[in-house]
Amino acid sequence: MAKTPDFNQFGEELWEVANVFRDDALHATERLETFSLFLFMKLWDERELETEEALQRCLNDDKLAIPNIYRFHKWAPDPDGYAKQQVKDSKTGHHFDDSIDFCRRMFDDLATRKVIDKKGNDITFDVRRLFKDTIFRLRYTTTVRSLASQLLQLNLREIMSRRMGEGERYDIFGRAYEYLLQRFGQNKEFAEYFTPRHIVDHMVKIIDPQIGETIYDPACGTGGFIVRAFEHVRDQINRKRISADKKERMLRQLKEKNIFGVEHVPLVFKLALMNMILHRDGSSQLQNDDSLSNKAQNVNKAKYDVTLANPPFGPTKQERMAQFEYHIKLYEVLFIQHMMNSLKPGGRAAVILKEGLLFDSKKMLRKVCRRLVEQFELLAVLSLPNGIFNPYSGAKTSIVVFRRPLGRNDVRTSKVWFYRVESDGRDLGATRRRLPDFNTDGNLDHMVSLWPYTWRHEKDGGVRAILKADALTQFESERSWWATIEDIRKTDYNLTTGRYCPHEAEAIEHEKPELLINRLLDLEEEIKTDLQDLLTLVSVPTSVEGLKGSIRFETMAEE
Repeated sequence: MAKTPDFNQFGEELWEVANVFRDDALHATERLETFSLFLFMKLWDERELETEEALQRCLNDDKLAIPNIYRFHKWAPDPDGYAKQQVKDSKTGHHFDDSIDFCRRMFDDLATRKVIDKKGNDITFDVRRLFKDTIFRLRYTTTVRSLASQLLQLNLREIMSRRMGEGERYDIFGRAYEYLLQRFGQNKEFAEYFTPRHIVDHMVKIIDPQIGETIYDPACGTGGFIVRAFEHVRDQINRKRISADKKERMLRQLKEKNIFGVEHVPLVFKLALMNMILHRDGSSQLQNDDSLSNKAQNVNKAKYDVTLANPPFGPTKQERMAQFEYHIKLYEVLFIQHMMNSLKPGGRAAVILKEGLLFDSKKMLRKVCRRLVEQFELLAVLSLPNGIFNPYSGAKTSIVVFRRPLGRNDVRTSKVWFYRVESDGRDLGATRRRLPDFNTDGNLDHMVSLWPYTWRHEKDGGVRAILKADALTQFESERSWWATIEDIRKTDYNLTTGRYCPHEAEAIEHEKPELLINRLLDLEEEIKTDLQDLLTLVSVPTSVEGLKGSIRFETMAEE
């Protein structure tokens, strides 16, 4: 009988399954990609089995994105026996040599197979995108047999149907990949692609996307924000008292026209694509592209109603030629400008930013903050604790919530609400276990309950942020307070939460050692990158490493 993993043990169950790849001596990223595709096939097949049970009949190949010959439940119980005796290679007309031969053909076929349904829809489009350019790297039939056997024992369909908290669907795919990446030891390489699901959920609650709005994440990672935003809007549609046909049309619009995501890294893009497909949501507007390219700035200009994102931070690896107002080789600076430019008039955003951007004294960074305050309506800065993104990153971050004015005469920033999150209900160690004293998400729940604005949707499009009654007094607490535009101007647009705290005596803000070290590491990377660019420019055949000790820096003047 198939076993059903406990919620808290699910990541460990998948890690145990993924360990079957050890004998094949694959690189960690190769193991992750291969395991992802097999897990996807298992999940997809269970979803199709659920559909067939509801219809009380089997589906034909013309209705299946993965044809019956490759259905997981058919070949997984005995991969070699199935390959050698039950199926034939469509190219040769002969049985396969073994399960490796069969799986290699399966991957190749799924990368090219195209099926158009009666309505003219390409039902294989997303599966082709998943398997495109994928090399089947397994060498041993024992690995295939062990992998198939262990996946068969996991009742993943039951886990996918669970709901956590207030009807929140458990994002099985995101949780699995976050855990696996940690165990694969790839946390540095993939640090920026994963946002804890409880952080995502509270940001979506605050920004509250609505039916018909376009929703965008320019650095979508595994798709956590757009999946949760999709579910948020889908639930609104399902609660409406309208005909089934009208609901279906609204859901189709949501899937095909309202959800947009971009991911630059091909492997991570595939993880996001799989995540979205398995949630039955919109994947057609998910792109493997670069949000910081010049083309992206033109295509996405003033296009979206809602932006939700946790973009990467730190030095960029190359010079960006896109037309940003402020050029600096830091991802967080370029992404925040991209997001400001991509919002429609009246659009709103909730974005996680490295806190250094909010207070760093560099002139370019102060100009970015000035633009955010003076040309937009900055509504809130929500400070997150150090370690909230462990084990991937220990950087101090804040959630910044802002709105693009509807026009020249629309309101800009007049006051900003600050909230200091001291705990998200979990310890700040590598495992991020729930604290015994918390049955909720800690201060995050309190933060959402105190959120001082309501979104008023205008007839001509866009929203305005309306202060709730008595917001300037009722929504202050020991962890929350207000600052006026005059206060912020006096500090040269310092946007750190503690700078305006009325409960503390004003003192010089000293950076924590770990923050200072991170800033120095970032600066070192910037220096190395600039030196390498200079060497390339003057065509000197050496490297930055070779310059160690040969250049003495007396002073460094700020631009």
